[in-house]
Amino acid sequence: MGAIERQPYFKPITRRALMTAVNTVSKDLGLRAASVVVVDALLSCLPCKDTKTGVDAPITPMTLLTVFAANDTLCFRAKGITDRQLRRHLERLESVGLIQRRDSANGKRFPIHRGGKVIGAFGIDLSPLLARSEEFLTLAEKRRQEADELRGLKSYIYKLRSECALLCLDDEVSAFVEGTRNIMRRAGTTLTQARAIVAKLTDILMGTAKEKDTPLPASDTVPTENMQASPETQPSVQTIETGKTPATDGQNVRHNEPPKSYTKKTTHGSISNIWLKLDTIAAFYPQVPKTEHDLHQVIFDFGRLLRIGPNTLAKAISTLGNIGTLMAQDRIAAKADHISNPDAYLSTILEGSLWPRVGHGQLSHPT
Repeated sequence: MGAIERQPYFKPITRRALMTAVNTVSKDLGLRAASVVVVDALLSCLPCKDTKTGVDAPITPMTLLTVFAANDTLCFRAKGITDRQLRRHLERLESVGLIQRRDSANGKRFPIHRGGKVIGAFGIDLSPLLARSEEFLTLAEKRRQEADELRGLKSYIYKLRSECALLCLDDEVSAFVEGTRNIMRRAGTTLTQARAIVAKLTDILMGTAKEKDTPLPASDTVPTENMQASPETQPSVQTIETGKTPATDGQNVRHNEPPKSYTKKTTHGSISNIWLKLDTIAAFYPQVPKTEHDLHQVIFDFGRLLRIGPNTLAKAISTLGNIGTLMAQDRIAAKADHISNPDAYLSTILEGSLWPRVGHGQLSHPT
């Protein structure tokens, strides 16, 4: 059973403050709105009201945290969900570590009394939730600050877009500027994406994105400070050979293993077929590269923005091929907020530990 004497220590917190924090960090916890409502219903059953005034008092370690209310009561307080839905949400809350079910021998929930006072109960223990309350409060404050910054960046992006609309831009740049409208309307747009868009729009207004000579820098996964390099620092690739790195490095690298079969020339048709599957890259490069040279420019420019070195990219092209390298970059971009070293991550992919092998050990990538 859940007993007061076994409950963890935590700083006193009101139900409203805790519920606000849980609601704010629900996406981080992988919870849907209905599961958050069930948390609210469980918290409403805690005996933390002042008996004299009827006002909610803070939840403390001396508050019994095991809820023994019946399912009918919980369903009613959870906006009328069904018993089956309640059980499913309780399973979800237990799987993410917010509750612990303490069932009696017959599966019933009931309190345990001693000396006329409730000292414990069989039921749903909220101790795991309260033990992490400080963590949730800190994370919720961080998410609110990020949301405030994101709103400010969105307003700034709309201002930059209006200024770009007054310029005479080529089709590719115009498509990117127009595409930022849809990106900003997405509910899942991140702070990192907004910062990257601000940097690219600023580059356009400053004239650093030159038509034909320099492809439009495009990535929604790199912070602003990583996107201010001058055009002279961007890799310029004419051809990719197995034993050489791009011209910007100026060094020859010998490969001991023979070229893989993926180094065969990529056709425009094969690029077109795969382009729409590259969610991040296609969003910022709406026009499919027409030549292999254009494709290499996209790979190296996008790699620079992801903070992947030209040597690693050259090795990726010789190992995975053009399409495989693009798909690996798109995969890294989708997880940019969780990958601290994209260059090392791609190197790990090339070593085969993150990409399945087929046949006699060749690296395999989705088609």
